[in-house]
Amino acid sequence: MELAMENWGYARVSTNVDRQAATWNNQSDLLMQVGATNIFKEESSAGHHRPIFEDMIEQAMDRAEQTGQPVNIHITKMDRAFRDIEHAIKTVKRSYKHKVLFTLHDIAKTPLDPTDAAQSLHFHVLAAIGQFEKNRFAERRAVGIAKAKADGKYKGRAPTARAKTADVLALHARSFKAPEIATQLSIGVASVYRILADHKATQSA
Repeated sequence: MELAMENWGYARVSTNVDRQAATWNNQSDLLMQVGATNIFKEESSAGHHRPIFEDMIEQAMDRAEQTGQPVNIHITKMDRAFRDIEHAIKTVKRSYKHKVLFTLHDIAKTPLDPTDAAQSLHFHVLAAIGQFEKNRFAERRAVGIAKAKADGKYKGRAPTARAKTADVLALHARSFKAPEIATQLSIGVASVYRILADHKATQSA
């Protein structure tokens, strides 16, 4: 007998505006195909904090406690959700204790059970490989940037949401909520949260 559960979804898109549409479409198509009824979208670069992802997990835990049914969160690829291998392992184990499951579609089409020895081994191995590939990419990128700087060709990343910091703070001062600010300025909600957090840290320093 198949266990009754709610199906949610999570998609993360790059802060690179040129890549956002294609990345979002690829993820949302799969999430809708599997019947995800509650899809969370986040704009964040690899390795950065993901407040929407963390908030989604808390909401899922509350929902599972209220209904008594597990919440199954569908994610297209492991690196869309987790910053690194440590984050992945801790999050999956902690969430499982609160009836929040993860279906990582680059690994399997069924919810991951971290208490199952075979599944746990598979998950750990793939997470380690993913971390290795991520580290190798970072190394190659660093070498490329260093060479470009040496050749006088590196101009740095073009400013995106950060260029709208003053506008974000102005709207926040007028009691606009983060999602409203994001809509007004055509930037991601995660970018708004980062700008506000940085501003708060600067003020309290």
